Amino acid sequence: MAIDKAQREQILESVDRLVRDKIAPRAAEIDARDEFPRDLYKAAAELGLFGLWIPEEYGGIGPDMVTPLLISERIARVSASFSLSFSNCGDACTPIVIGGSEALKRRFLPGIAAGEIIPAFCLSEPGGGSDAAAITTRAVRDGDHYVINGRKMWITNGSIAGVYTIFAKTDPDAGHKGVSAFVVPRDTPGLVIGRDETLIGLHGSPTTELTFENLRVPVANRLGEEGEAFKIAMETLDEARLNCSAMALGAATSAVEQSIAYAKERVQFGKPIIEHQGLQFLVAEMATGLTAARALWKESIRKLERGRTREASVHAGMAKLIATDVAMRVTTDAVQVFGANGLSRNYPVERLMRDVKAFQIFDGTNQIQKMVIGRYCQKNGLPLEEGIDL
Repeated sequence: MAIDKAQREQILESVDRLVRDKIAPRAAEIDARDEFPRDLYKAAAELGLFGLWIPEEYGGIGPDMVTPLLISERIARVSASFSLSFSNCGDACTPIVIGGSEALKRRFLPGIAAGEIIPAFCLSEPGGGSDAAAITTRAVRDGDHYVINGRKMWITNGSIAGVYTIFAKTDPDAGHKGVSAFVVPRDTPGLVIGRDETLIGLHGSPTTELTFENLRVPVANRLGEEGEAFKIAMETLDEARLNCSAMALGAATSAVEQSIAYAKERVQFGKPIIEHQGLQFLVAEMATGLTAARALWKESIRKLERGRTREASVHAGMAKLIATDVAMRVTTDAVQVFGANGLSRNYPVERLMRDVKAFQIFDGTNQIQKMVIGRYCQKNGLPLEEGIDL
C-alpha cells in the first residue's frame, strides 16, 4: 500500500532534518576519507527509510515508489555518495520483493528494512554491463542446489553487503530467457569479495569486484522460475533509472543554487558577476535545463506509477538521459562560475562534478538509453499521450 500524502510529508520532514543535521556536515569528510558511513546508514534505518520498498508484513512501511525517489533527490543535494548508498537498497531488495518466495522474503526483508542487512544487486560483469543479457556467470543445477561460477564488477555496496542478489545464466543458449537470479548470504562458501574500486567520485559508496568459485546455492534461493530473472532485472532497472535521475537532479539543483548565490556575491569589474551578460546567460541555461529535466522526471514517475508498460520504461530511460546529461553540464558550468575557487576542494562544486559523471554510466549508459528510445520510436512513433493532461 502506497504512502499517503500526509505520511510522505512527515517522512520528508524527518529526512530534511537528517540531511541538515547529520549528512551535510559529513559530506566533505565522507568524500575525503572514502569510507562507508555506517553511522549515517543506521540513522536512516532508525527513520524507517529502508522499509519504504518493503511491504508491511515483512517489516517495511511500503512498498512505495515515489517517496524514496524524493528522498534520493534531497540527500543528493548535499551528498550524492550517501544518496547512492540509500537508493541502492531499493535496487537490491526489489528483486526479492518481486520474485522471492515467502520463505526468502521472511528471511531477508525484515533485516533489510531495519538496516541490519545491507543488500547488493549483482548484475554487471567485466564484459556485460549495459548489455545485461550478455552476462557469462553460470549457474548449473546440481540436485537441490545450483553451482555458480563467474565474476561481477561495479557492485555498489559489494564489500559491505550482507546479502547478494546474483544474476547468472542457467541456459547460455537462450539469451535473456536464460538468465536466473539467486539470493546469496554473505557467508556462503565460494563467494569471494574482492577489492573496492577507486573512483573519481562517489567516495564512501563502495564499488566492488565479486568472484564466485563453485558457489553452492539452494534451489529454494532462486527468484521465480528459471529464466525469469531478466524480466525482474528490467523491472528493477526502470525504478533504478528514475533513482539515478533523482540523484543527478539533486546534485544539479545544489550546483545551480550555489552558482547563483556565488555569482551574486562575487564582484568583478565593479559589479556582481551575475550582472555580466556572459555569466547571466550561463546561469539562465543552467536553470532552464534543470527545470526541463525535473519536469520530465516527474512525468516519468507518474507514467510508471500508472503501470509498468513499455512506454513507461522508455520514459524512465528518457528521464535518466536528460537528468544525468543536464547534471553533468550544470555541475561543470558551476565550476566555471566559481572560477579558480571551483577547482578547490574548499568549495563543494568540484565534488558535485566528480560525483555526477557516474550517473551517465550507471543503470545503462546514456548511449544505451538512446538506443532503447530510438528503437521504440522506430517501432511505435513518439511515446506521447494524446491530448493535454493538466
